[in-house]
Amino acid sequence: MRAFVLYFVGFLIIYIYNGRICPFVSDLPAWQIGFIVFIPLAVGYMARTILFAQLVLKQKLTVQASFVGWIDFSIFIVAGLGMLAFNTIVYGFPFVESGLKVFMGTFTVGFFVAIDLALQHNRNVMQMSDSMKWTYSLPQVYYPITTKFFFFGTVTIVLFATLIIAVVTRDLFLLSSMPVRISQLHIMLTRKSIIIDIAFIMLVLLGFIVNLLYSYSLNLRMLFKAQTGILERVTEGDMDEFVPVMTSDEFGVIAGHTNTMITGLRDRIRMMEGLKVAGEMQQTFFPKKRVEYEGLDIAATSIFSDETGGDFFDFLEGLGDAQDETVVVLGDVTGHGIGAALLMATTRAYLRMQAEYEHSPAHLLSNTNALLARDCYGTGRFVTLFCLQLSGEQRQIKWASAGHDPALVFDANTQEFRELKAHGLPLGVLPDTKYEEVCCDSLRSGEVMLIGTDGIWEATDSEQNMFGKERLKAVIRKNYNQTSAGILHAVANAVKDFRGEEPQLDDITIVVLKAE
Repeated sequence: MRAFVLYFVGFLIIYIYNGRICPFVSDLPAWQIGFIVFIPLAVGYMARTILFAQLVLKQKLTVQASFVGWIDFSIFIVAGLGMLAFNTIVYGFPFVESGLKVFMGTFTVGFFVAIDLALQHNRNVMQMSDSMKWTYSLPQVYYPITTKFFFFGTVTIVLFATLIIAVVTRDLFLLSSMPVRISQLHIMLTRKSIIIDIAFIMLVLLGFIVNLLYSYSLNLRMLFKAQTGILERVTEGDMDEFVPVMTSDEFGVIAGHTNTMITGLRDRIRMMEGLKVAGEMQQTFFPKKRVEYEGLDIAATSIFSDETGGDFFDFLEGLGDAQDETVVVLGDVTGHGIGAALLMATTRAYLRMQAEYEHSPAHLLSNTNALLARDCYGTGRFVTLFCLQLSGEQRQIKWASAGHDPALVFDANTQEFRELKAHGLPLGVLPDTKYEEVCCDSLRSGEVMLIGTDGIWEATDSEQNMFGKERLKAVIRKNYNQTSAGILHAVANAVKDFRGEEPQLDDITIVVLKAE
């Protein structure tokens, strides 16, 4: 219906234009002028119906509006050429003074009608967006809105200037062709005619421009609605739909990037859900119950910096012939996240498997390293680990270290610290590494042992100062008279308070043993 109305309006405008602006055509009877304009436009409108079904509807949705515009514009071009040819052949009107002016008028009306019908078709397609198969990726061809406006403004100015020249030259031609002497009255009538013709052209162009701006604003409103509607759903957690990429300008680019964002969010949510499950599974690897060893108060915890971590601790109980030996292990896998968590689970499994056969610290590390080195070869990953064996009622200890920081032992009687040092490469570096085993020592009454990972002393504040081992020792010295759980929480809270608003960058694992 809109096409019919615009073609009819175009017919009226071209009819009036030809009767006033074109000096030769204006001498024809009104019905002949109407006949010359009506026939090519009527034939063009009927051809449009056929071309619309044969060409436009078979194209992709994103280019249909462009095809509509070019078809309508081509129809008006052909109609203008038909009028020009008819006037030249039948009436013998000159090409420049008559035919070219007729063609320019038809060209101008066709330009605005074609753009309006293209915008209207775009709206029709967007209204059926839910039932149409759109593309959701970035547009392959990009036409900025600024370029479109620049092109439209430039063409409009050129057309307006051309039509003004046509008006002036038409009236000057009429004056020059008068057989009598030009009087003041003729000049006044010519000036009046020029003003009326210019006003007519300005009103027509202004009407077309206002109509196009309104039409384009309707399209923009629909694009905004489609974009904001999907974004509102995303903010509510609904990411089942995408924004149709309906244009090849900035709105199409925004829609494409929005769809990329939605896809990324969906993948991120799936990954987070997977990490959550992995974190829950990893928590099952830690001891489920409080470890009991006669004469010792034991507490342990691990605080991950991500959903999953690479730190771990374990207690291998009931070992030895008398089943009175316990092995305490604390490890730190390089990095953190899923990769570190997988390597942590593998290391824990190897340790438990080897403890069934040989549980002395040095042999336990050597056998586990031989297996782990095969898995880590070429990956650049490794595991630092401290292994402590507790034996008998005297709480005798021996230990070995795979590149891990020594355990700290605080003597409440002397208020001094000693370190349980041992030499050895991290697990997974070289398969035939041998580990030093240090023996023998014991935990005496009142002594506190803390085994930890570097996430404690390497924690930083807002000024990038490290927590350090001296602060750790100060916390132990201040809280040694508490239970092992109390000491553990005091250390964790001290690190948290020191860090302040800074994020936790590494996992923190603490094992505290207090001799009663």
